[in-house]
Amino acid sequence: MDYVLCIGGVVVEVLGGASPHPAFGHPLPLMRERDTRVLVSRVDEIEPPEGALLFDSGGVWKLFDGYRIDCHSPLFGDAPYKSARISSDLREVEIRMRVDLDPLEFPLDELLVNALLAQRRGVELHACGVIDGGQGLLFIGNSGDGKTTTARLWQNETAEIVSDDRVIVRAENGGWTMYGTPWHGEADICSAASAPLHRIYVLDKSSHNGAVPLRPAEAAARLFACAFPPFHDSRGLATVVDTLGEIASTIPVARLSFANDPSAVDFVRQEAAA
Repeated sequence: MDYVLCIGGVVVEVLGGASPHPAFGHPLPLMRERDTRVLVSRVDEIEPPEGALLFDSGGVWKLFDGYRIDCHSPLFGDAPYKSARISSDLREVEIRMRVDLDPLEFPLDELLVNALLAQRRGVELHACGVIDGGQGLLFIGNSGDGKTTTARLWQNETAEIVSDDRVIVRAENGGWTMYGTPWHGEADICSAASAPLHRIYVLDKSSHNGAVPLRPAEAAARLFACAFPPFHDSRGLATVVDTLGEIASTIPVARLSFANDPSAVDFVRQEAAA
């Protein structure tokens, strides 16, 4: 079916795709300008790439010269089960499918949105995002740092969790906006909601609650360690680095020590209001 996918303020028109995500997909037409258009077709075979291999993720996907992305799985043999050709300006995407799956299922949806975000002063971060009192609170960390724990602590509060694992931040209206994504973690929480970003916390599990402000340089380094930049694209990578530097210079960032109990929520609320 045809639909519009909206993630992090990026609008993707999908023609010939599978059923849209219930929170992020919308039937046509959605009265917003499209950032890119995806045309999906079903084929019996996908020819080998002609261009040189530029990047190998070591997992599902590979990038070839000419902005071709091939996706492989041992379930579907040696040939790619889907292949995407993306125009240099990212405005047009052609996806060919050998199997009956969602064409924008991982990794293509995330790769495409991240590439578009890099052009729009945006970035995806490994984080739990919470909207509390209309303000966005971002808790960043890698696996095991406490994103799922944080999400579950806030679940019992009058707040909305936009994701327990991956959150988008982008420049909008003279500030920064935090968006939920469909790419959730262990807690299986995701929302398409957004809010102005108010505070960023670097998670640090502890037996007590405390917050130590970080200088912009250290904050930018922490953000980069939790970012999903396009490593295969030097220009996009440089843009993301600049964006993270801007965020760290304009949004308060602190290292958050927190106990695994409701007192952590009360502490953050008091700290964020200071």
